[in-house]
Amino acid sequence: MTSAPSAALTHPGAPDVPAGPALPDRRALPADADARPGAWPIGTDSFFQPRRAAFWLLVVLLANGAVYIAQLYWIGLRAVPITALLGLAVWALYTVAFVYLFRVLELLEQLPTAAFVLAFAWGGLGAVYLSAPANLAIQSLAAKLVSPDFVAVWGPALAGPITEEFFKLAGVMLIVLVARNQFPTELSVLVVGAMVGLGFQVVENLSYTVRAAISFPIENQWLPVLLNLVTRGLLGGLWSHAAYTTVASFGLACAMFQTGRPRVLRVAMAVAGFAAAWAMHFAWNSPWLEDRFPDTRWGLAALLVVKGLPVAVAAALVWRAALRDEGRHLQALAAYLVPERELLSDDEWMRLGSPLERLRVRREIGRRHGRKARRLKARLQREQLRLVMKAGVYGRGARTERHELAIRRARARLDGLSAAA
Repeated sequence: MTSAPSAALTHPGAPDVPAGPALPDRRALPADADARPGAWPIGTDSFFQPRRAAFWLLVVLLANGAVYIAQLYWIGLRAVPITALLGLAVWALYTVAFVYLFRVLELLEQLPTAAFVLAFAWGGLGAVYLSAPANLAIQSLAAKLVSPDFVAVWGPALAGPITEEFFKLAGVMLIVLVARNQFPTELSVLVVGAMVGLGFQVVENLSYTVRAAISFPIENQWLPVLLNLVTRGLLGGLWSHAAYTTVASFGLACAMFQTGRPRVLRVAMAVAGFAAAWAMHFAWNSPWLEDRFPDTRWGLAALLVVKGLPVAVAAALVWRAALRDEGRHLQALAAYLVPERELLSDDEWMRLGSPLERLRVRREIGRRHGRKARRLKARLQREQLRLVMKAGVYGRGARTERHELAIRRARARLDGLSAAA
């Protein structure tokens, strides 16, 4: 290999990314790396790893979880068929809405589709399958040691955070162990954690919807779906399991990537992330503050918002920290491997890892030049992100040529629209 690229290959105006071989963190490119095609052949593992124990453990637990959930759903389908079918459709659309949000924020570019499918499946199948009997065991033990009345009030807060947060995070760890080099940054771990939490959240909401219909005081099978969608989906969706597992996964990611810190401190980071997720889940499940709000629909809505806002703030801070780290990582890769300004201009380089800024630019272009221009800008940004990430894995060459071509075509068409306006 040749010597490191000179400062002339880097983009100006970004003090976080030094030029030359002095890139400072654990993901910095080696000093002898360059941007020639084939000079950076790392590659990644697939998620099909039959020689790894983590793969088979994941497969077995997912299979058992699928059987368990199918049996529960069949029972509900026979008892309240309209609720079961309508609930399945509603919560499926709810999932699509979250996935669309991930796509708009370009988070789906972090990993292959298999990773997101495995993560969602683990949350909805594996984690639910493992945590349900564990919850019952903890509550039964508490009823014997304390009292049934205590369990009726505090049982969900006592059992749920312990078992559910542990098994969700265990799934994140298993998926990472199956294909470790698919996860180069904290953000790549965070998106898996969020998808695991979303899977758990959706399956749990479907279960609560069916159970509510079975015990509903009037003969109505669609109203429980609407009520659960409003309370558990709209009023509680932003600060539920997806947020908890995101926070716990951030602690795990810090322990994985901040290798310059002492091992004791890294373990403490992982424990702190789990403890924060546990505490937020415990507060949500507990009866705290319930006596401060009236027993009405508006009182319930206010209670859910007051309990949920701290969770939303914590999750937002975690995402912000991970995105800033991701931005530094992508800028470092682009500075070495994508120096051409026609592929990645200086302002576009500065916005790498800033989904909200990139979204703002798309909207501004759409406002000025129409929807077609906005779609072209979105395509341009996605291809730039894919180019940088793929170049960081394989180097510049055959695997990145189609992204380079797509960028040039999108930019030419976008320039044509801008000139015609």
